[in-house]
Parts: sequence; C-alpha cells; structure tokens
Amino acid sequence: MAKNNHQNTDIAFSLDRLFTEQFISAEESTDENIEKYLGIAAMYASMESCISVLSDLKTRKSYIFYGQLGEELGIADEGTTHTLDTIWEEEILCHISEADLARKELEEMKFFSFIRNRQGDGHRFFMSSSFHMTGIAGRKHCITHRIFYFHSGKTVRYALCLYNASNAILPESSIVNSRTGEQIPLCQIDSSKMLSDREKEVLSLISKGLSSKEIADRLCISVFTVSRHRQNIIATMNVKNSSQACQLAHQMGLI
Repeated sequence: MAKNNHQNTDIAFSLDRLFTEQFISAEESTDENIEKYLGIAAMYASMESCISVLSDLKTRKSYIFYGQLGEELGIADEGTTHTLDTIWEEEILCHISEADLARKELEEMKFFSFIRNRQGDGHRFFMSSSFHMTGIAGRKHCITHRIFYFHSGKTVRYALCLYNASNAILPESSIVNSRTGEQIPLCQIDSSKMLSDREKEVLSLISKGLSSKEIADRLCISVFTVSRHRQNIIATMNVKNSSQACQLAHQMGLI
C-alpha cells in the first residue's frame, strides 16, 4: 500500500508550525516528566490492546507502543516499541485514507487551539474521533482515536494518541471533559475569530483570483494595506503562502 505523504499537506504544515512556534519565545521546559508519560503510554497499549503514541513536541520525537491492534493491522507485533525522530507516526498514518487523514489533522488543529490556552485544566480534555484503517489483505478496521495534550509550563509539550479497535464509526468527533463526561461536538468549536472580518474579506477575494491591486480597488484601500493583510493572514494561519491560506480557510469554513 502506498504511503500518504501527509507531511506535505497544507493542514499538516500549519499544525506543525503551531506546535513549533510555541517554543520560540517560551521559557525552556525540561523533559523531567517524560518517563511519567512514557509509562502512561505503555500502560494504555497493554491494558487496552491499542496502539499508543507519545510525541514530544519540543524534541520532535515519538514513542510508539504496540498492543494487539498492531498485529491485527499488520504493522508490528504486540509488545513492540518504536522510537522515531519525528512527531508524525508515518508507519501508522499510512494506513489511513488521505481524506480521513486530512480530516484528522484539521480536527487536531482545532483541538490544539482549544487546549493551548488552558494551562490549568487542559489535561482534563481529550478529543475523540474515528475513521477506518486498512490492515492485512486490504481489510478495513473501524478505529476510535483519542488525543490528549499535556502542558509543561506555558507550552503544550506532549501529545498522546491512542488508536483503539471499534465496532462502528462515531457519528461525530467531539472534545470530552474526562472529569465531568461532558462532550462538546467539534463542529461547535468556533474558529471564525481566527481572522478579522476584513482579513476574511481579503482572503475571499484572493481565493477568487483577484490581484492585490484589484482587491485594493474593490475594498477602497491601498495596495500596501492589502499586502499587510496578506502577511497577517499567512502568519496567523501558519501557512507558507496565500494559496495555502485559502485552502485551509475553506476547510475550516472561514470563507
């Protein structure tokens, strides 16, 4: 089966930038808790027979613990552990369809934005979603995916992803408060405030193929102001260019 080259997608690039940028100006955080979280990840794989992945977003390393599900998917034997020099567990992600993978990354971006400012209680929430994964002989498996983010100081340092076998696909993805059981449908998370109304207006015109001069004339502003809006949009959405910003904005329902 061919691999999904997901790290080249606009969503993955933006998500990766969101992870990385938080460490640029933040105080150095230590990895004194790494053994604690590795123990938690190993415990989940053993107790739930799932695939458990702990990613250190600062050191860019991932630690994979395979339960029985790893064997059923034909990825690795139960009890196998892998350490990767990346936060993208490609050996697992390549078993997910491109459409489901793109949705998964977009949902993780929304969840990360929800968690990053909740230093005090962020660990109490996890996101639950589901998709199919292709295993041996092309067999499709229903998978429930849970992701937890853990703060270290002011930054989100660790991500814990759990892949569990399921008998059905969930009707919708949601953020769950593990303490109260409250579920917030992910579709209700408001991403509209990511950009200002004017920035969304400019981006909408960019998506229609208008040049900066044409946008300036349409909105009765200067070309310089249009360029400033472009730069702000690219910086806010953590993308490479306006084209990627348009694509991501459409996927997030911003324009």
